[in-house]
Amino acid sequence: IQFRRSLVGERWNAWLHLVRRLMDVQLSDQADKISWKLTTNGLFSVKSMYMDLIDSGPLSRSLHI
Repeated sequence: IQFRRSLVGERWNAWLHLVRRLMDVQLSDQADKISWKLTTNGLFSVKSMYMDLIDSGPLSRSLHI
């Protein structure tokens, strides 16, 4: 990969971090699947989201949902 500008300082560190994260990605030809991590069956439910919001404590006023 070639860049128009040199990556120095924090940009170089950010690039290396991205490359390290991408090294662990395994791509396949299988169809994509959506999985909701807040339920055991992987399906979305309003209850699971509500319970997670309650368990996470008070929300910051600057947080937009």
